[in-house]
This record gives sequence, C-alpha cells and structure tokens, in this order.
Amino acid sequence: MLMAIFCLVMIQPVSGQEYYRMNADFTVKIRRSDSTMNLTRGTVFYDKHIGELIYRVSFPRPEVWVIADTSIFKYRADTLYNRVSIPSVKEFTVFHLSLNSGMSDYGLKKSMFKASRVEKKNDQVLTYWKIPEQAQSSIDHVIVAKKDNRLESIIMVGEDSRILSRQFYRDYFKTGAFEFPRQIVQIIPDEAGNDNYQVTEFRNVVVNDMENDHLFRHGGSASN
Repeated sequence: MLMAIFCLVMIQPVSGQEYYRMNADFTVKIRRSDSTMNLTRGTVFYDKHIGELIYRVSFPRPEVWVIADTSIFKYRADTLYNRVSIPSVKEFTVFHLSLNSGMSDYGLKKSMFKASRVEKKNDQVLTYWKIPEQAQSSIDHVIVAKKDNRLESIIMVGEDSRILSRQFYRDYFKTGAFEFPRQIVQIIPDEAGNDNYQVTEFRNVVVNDMENDHLFRHGGSASN
C-alpha cells in the first residue's frame, strides 16, 4: 500500500551538511474505484545507513511495518504476523531520495532507465526515461515533470501507452539543502480504467534526530 509506495551499521557523528535520517507523522487516505476507503496513521522512520524503512502505525490498530531488503515484515505486539517478498525499493522511496538529494529526477539518473527526450511544456520541464528492452518490466517509460528543478509529478507508462500510475508531489518542506514533499497523490487505474486514489500527507518532519536511535531500527526483521 505504501509506495510512498519501502544493513545495519553503527551511526557515526556526521557534519550538519549530511542528511542521513528523517522521521515524520503520516496519514494515508485511500479511495478505491468501488467507493471503499481506508485510513492509516502513524509515524515513519528512515536512516539511510541502517536501511530499514519503519512505519510505526497507530491507526486503525497499533502495528509496526518494516521494509528491509526485499521483504515487508508486519508486527503486532512484537509478534511477526506477516512477511511478504517485494522488489528492492529502498533507492526509490521519497525518504531515501530526499536524504540523498535525488528527488528532482526520482533517482532515475542512477538507474537502468535512460533519458530519451526532454521538452518544455508551459512552466515545466518534462524528461522521458526509457527502460532498456532487455529488462523485464511492465513499465515502458517514465515521464518526470519538474518545475524550478523540483519534482512535480511522475507518470509511469506501460505498453500501448497505457497509464500505469500518476504521482504528484506537493507542499515541499525545506531545511538547508534538504527537501521533502509533504503531500503525495497517487492515482492508479484498475483494469476497467477506473481510478484508485491514495493521498499521503506528512507532518512534523524531523531531520537528523540524534536522540531516538532505537526508533530507527527494528531488530526482529533480520531474524524472523
């Protein structure tokens, strides 16, 4: 659900210019094409040196979701109740990209995608990123829209120019060189072409919190 849709090392003192960890309160609202809705709230923690993306969910029930390597681990009362294998997504989360100053091109510059075309449309610059033919993926290309060198939207396009997903990034939080979108709107059409909406909002963004190390790691994920 959370794209926004997820290595243990000792943290060493760093200069104030390096952004290595962040946390924020989040709210995720989902409205499906059949009119059903979901609401999830909690706090998310990510340290790029540790590599675990941790969602500490408070609503609708207390849970902890840990995205590490190629798995999602879900815990209730410290008991693992679900584990799902996923593609490795760490490098493409907004948390990792923001901490590494990679949000403007969504990390595609360092991926297998290649920029095939750049054009200006109104006040936005559009870059078309093509995936290599040998890669097995449902994505044909990605369109990244930037305004004033800040990521505005991403459109993922499949075969026959079918839109797979649209994502919009709004209300950026900025401190120094660190930027993070406080609202992400994702629109995914179903097989019938009806849109499903997911709106993720972040509040109380904190960068480089050095007082709560225990919240940025979850020891159970590696052993279960």
